[in-house]
Amino acid sequence: MMSKRVLLVGRNAAVLSTLADALTRKGLVVQTTNRVEQASEGFDAADFDLIAFGRGVDESTNVRLKTDFIRQNADILFVDGLAPIIPLLVRQISIALAAETSGESILAQFSYQQPEIRISVYAACQLKIDLYQLDVVHSTRQQTLISEFIEAGSHTFSTAIAVNNKSSINFLVAEVNTHELAMIAL
Repeated sequence: MMSKRVLLVGRNAAVLSTLADALTRKGLVVQTTNRVEQASEGFDAADFDLIAFGRGVDESTNVRLKTDFIRQNADILFVDGLAPIIPLLVRQISIALAAETSGESILAQFSYQQPEIRISVYAACQLKIDLYQLDVVHSTRQQTLISEFIEAGSHTFSTAIAVNNKSSINFLVAEVNTHELAMIAL
């Protein structure tokens, strides 16, 4: 079986390098570029299975690049990075590349208002909600808050989330059936 090929496009060279290393350890063939505006000129989407964009790629550039890459390869997959958190980005890319990923969304709604997490799902599923905290030197702390099987419908979970004041970025991430992610910035 041939390894999947991934192009990472982003502005932060350190995040690109660390993410590329993590994906390479998972058996993917990875190339990176921080020359965001020239990405579609410097790379051909026909050479890749997936192209992932960092959060530093503005919306208009993102749209233009996707249009250019689709012209090169109509079957290319795209991932827009949820956060500059390496384990989360690896998970996003892995889910997108997984052959068993269905096109049907299970997650209907995900919100947080202290102290309640609210989630609605269209079908019974395994739910996992993690708190990710990223500090100024890009060290990540992850804490699983909820991990359980839930039925279709709306659910409320009361949880006291201790936001670390030393963290520069805090996210709640919901994952259902290991193939769909949603994120809330705190």
